[in-house]
Amino acid sequence: MEKRFNFWGTLESKELEREFLNSKWNENKNYIFLTYFLCCFFFLLAGVFGDFQRAFHIASAKDLLLFRVFLLMISMVFFVIYGKVQTRPKYLELWLDAMKYLSTAIIVLLTFCTQGTSLTLLPGSMMMVIGFYMILPGRIFSSTICALALMLNFLFLQDARLTYGVEVHRYMAFMLFAIEVLLCTFKIKHDKWARGEFISQKELDGLNSAKDKILATIGHDVRSPLVIMLSRAESSLISLENNELDKVKKSQEIIVRTVLKLDGMLSDIVNWAISELQQGRESRSFLNIEESINEAVEFNFELAKEKMINIKKNTTPCKFLYEHRMVSICFRNIISNAVKFSPGNSTIEVNGERVGDHYILRVEDEGPGMDEELITKIKRGENFNRHPGTEGEMGTGLGLRLVRNVLDKHGAEMELSPRENKGMSFIVKFPVVGEKNA
Repeated sequence: MEKRFNFWGTLESKELEREFLNSKWNENKNYIFLTYFLCCFFFLLAGVFGDFQRAFHIASAKDLLLFRVFLLMISMVFFVIYGKVQTRPKYLELWLDAMKYLSTAIIVLLTFCTQGTSLTLLPGSMMMVIGFYMILPGRIFSSTICALALMLNFLFLQDARLTYGVEVHRYMAFMLFAIEVLLCTFKIKHDKWARGEFISQKELDGLNSAKDKILATIGHDVRSPLVIMLSRAESSLISLENNELDKVKKSQEIIVRTVLKLDGMLSDIVNWAISELQQGRESRSFLNIEESINEAVEFNFELAKEKMINIKKNTTPCKFLYEHRMVSICFRNIISNAVKFSPGNSTIEVNGERVGDHYILRVEDEGPGMDEELITKIKRGENFNRHPGTEGEMGTGLGLRLVRNVLDKHGAEMELSPRENKGMSFIVKFPVVGEKNA
């Protein structure tokens, strides 16, 4: 699995991180409400049983108690507002961070008001640090900020002379720091594990979905030519027994054409299946996009020659990060589609150039074109053209699926528009990623 995590163990992709958090909301929301409420409740009880036994030099125990009550009220309001919400609240992380920061600020304020004479500051700080890392859900960054604030509060605001003594105080500060480092490391590993499991399940679901689509396509599209071949083979045997050689020859010609069609269909299915099953694991490299365009044009050259179609190519070089094999097949399908629907003695123009942050490939033909309704359906993925070409060529319907898959995985855009006079213009806009000089 490629590296997807930042230093804190969360996903580098904000969109994927958001998807992970949203997927866990309904499963974890009751735990979030309960843990924050209990922590605030026990935090309040600690003030009730502890603050009134301390000597305050600034403010009073009642003043701090109000802050503790306020924090508990926030957790209760949080439950009332979001308890029945089915989607993860937009500002949930900020809300959880604020509760951690407020509880830390109360401890710092308590230490300041008592001038660092509390003997329970260290165990209280340790309990809070454990709660931040081990119990309370939320961002690890805010937990770390609060943990460090508690350590610095103990180190500099606790009066060592009136409590443990300077040497013991320094040792306890070191132990508190060591505990924070260990808990932070554990939290990072745990978050990585949870997100890694989420990504693995997401990939598995994608593979299962792709497998179902591939099997359904094979079962639907491959069966028809097999039935034709079986029927014609049986007809050939009967004709051969009756010495009807003309009928045998005709049946064999149909079988040959069907086999060729089946061969092309299986090739399309395999390429489409590869694009479906890769699920982001494609091998991208820095190459000149012209190489893929040239391969696609050369692949369709003989087919175009048979129909006396002239392919004019005018492209400029541009080197960036993309998956060469699948993009070449994508371009091959776009150009072969133009050849399929172009009449004889016509011209197909293949133009490519860098415009801003995109490389734009434009394939224009002189065919019959498409109406707006069909174009809209193709863009939405509702319809994949399976109409015969100008000379009766039959497609598999998988070419545009493959094109859409490859473009989606590269973040590219597809546009189809009728030309002014006649024909279609197929435009692909590839984002230039990790650009290098050609």
